[in-house]
Amino acid sequence: MKRRWLFWLLVIAFLVFVVSRLTEIGDLLDTLRRGQWEWVLAAVFAQMIYHVVYTGIFRSAFHVVNIESRVRDLLPVRFAALFVNAVVPVATLGGTALFMDDAAQRGESPSRAAGGVLITLLADVAAFIPVMSVGLLYLGIQRVLRTYQLLTAFVVLSMTAGLGTLLLLGRREERLRSVLDWVRRLAARVAGWINRPPPLAEDWAEQNAAEFAAAATAVAEYPWRFVRTLGVALVAHLLNMLSLYLLIPAFYELVGVGPLVAGYAISLTFRFASITPQGVGVAEGVVVLAFESLGMPAAQATAVTLAFHGLSAWLPILTGFLVLRRLKTFRLAEPSGTETE
Repeated sequence: MKRRWLFWLLVIAFLVFVVSRLTEIGDLLDTLRRGQWEWVLAAVFAQMIYHVVYTGIFRSAFHVVNIESRVRDLLPVRFAALFVNAVVPVATLGGTALFMDDAAQRGESPSRAAGGVLITLLADVAAFIPVMSVGLLYLGIQRVLRTYQLLTAFVVLSMTAGLGTLLLLGRREERLRSVLDWVRRLAARVAGWINRPPPLAEDWAEQNAAEFAAAATAVAEYPWRFVRTLGVALVAHLLNMLSLYLLIPAFYELVGVGPLVAGYAISLTFRFASITPQGVGVAEGVVVLAFESLGMPAAQATAVTLAFHGLSAWLPILTGFLVLRRLKTFRLAEPSGTETE
């Protein structure tokens, strides 16, 4: 019964989410209508292939922690996780919970699944670092690199280093638990200064220390599996970049590899570092400025950026909503059976 109510609450949240963004949806549709449809369709196809390959990162990461899975089984969970994280942004761990529940439904360890999700996140950001570096280097060569771009890139590097450090500490679970508990208490103190409740639960440190420990042990035991995960993540980024490349001639003439990599690098850098879901409201503006600084007309730069960010956000949201019922987590019980609690 609880799962049934959770499903319908997500449906209501989706409807509220869509209604609150009708203007954004209208702008996206208007932008896509002004583009050459064959290039737009090619970009949509590239985006879907990208999501399939990205799901392969999860499969590879789960293999690191000794969870066997298939891309076709994980793909609905991946889309549903993106949907939940977008529609219910306060539940930032909702996507991870879906992967944990799916693992439990298949008789696997939820804790190891959480470790696999952590490895996926680390591989995704780490594989992006070379792409980001090339993009920033090109902007520097063209003498259009800005300080705020470097600072944001530093945030992404720090985030990657932090995840890597936590994995290293994870091999000593007690020490990691102490560090995370200090973070929890610091967050609670800061929240108290602004009269807000503690953002992290009392058992947050213990739960996360166990997940990091599982991931750290797995990476240490199977380093080549992790290297393969990094390779899959790099391929996913290249496919995502391809979708951006296909959108450019839909609104503008083709550009060289340098501007393409620079635009993609800035887009993803601000998405990773942004405090808003998918970098909404932040990434679009800085990407438009980056394209303009490289010689793309303002109107075309805006159209390309809105189309890319719109497709990147709304394709997984809509697909995730459509596949919710396919997940065992939300699948309603048969009439003759008993509902899952």
